Amino acid sequence: MSASGNGGGPGDDEYFPTYEEIASELLEALEAAGLIVHDVRHDLEPSTGERRFECTARLPGGDPPPRYYATLHFHWDALLTYVGAYGGGSECDLYHEDDTPCPHQSHRPQPFVEIETHYTLGNSGYQLADLGEVPGWVATVRELLSETFEEEDQPAVRVGLSMSGTTVHVESFYAEHAWFLDADEPPDLAPLCRQVAAVLRLTPTLADRLPL
Repeated sequence: MSASGNGGGPGDDEYFPTYEEIASELLEALEAAGLIVHDVRHDLEPSTGERRFECTARLPGGDPPPRYYATLHFHWDALLTYVGAYGGGSECDLYHEDDTPCPHQSHRPQPFVEIETHYTLGNSGYQLADLGEVPGWVATVRELLSETFEEEDQPAVRVGLSMSGTTVHVESFYAEHAWFLDADEPPDLAPLCRQVAAVLRLTPTLADRLPL
């Protein structure tokens, strides 16, 4: 990823990413990891400039069950859009006149981005006969994911339930994980995307271990 052509200011000779660069790098890294990417969305809130990226990644070929996939997304703050376009220190223009002393003029902005991954692990609609089944499902998934995540960085496993009368159905079964990206320099998103691919290669084994 190349550095953006920012405007003038004290941070104009230092790297600051743009939304387009992060999104492009993420898509390229997912494809380089051997995944099929689709349903790419770029949402923009016109009144604030806030942006949101989302895409879906699957394993290639027709063998993996289609119910297993990953959704990746990140939020891009309106201030990041502004500074990425006009350069470090430009945020001062939003609050005061140019000749007003301001810490923004001596401190570079920090482009913090959190890339979240949502792994769909089963179909919805399963009728739950016993709530006691759920802890066993969660333990099975955690055991599986421990093969690709460090012990201190395990994803959260979540089960969504709905009730109609006395009947309980599973509405969702998924795992969530977040990567915190401090983009002070062009980020390397390849490890993130290789981990997504590793999880997706493992999850089809759940078909023989869970009823979902």
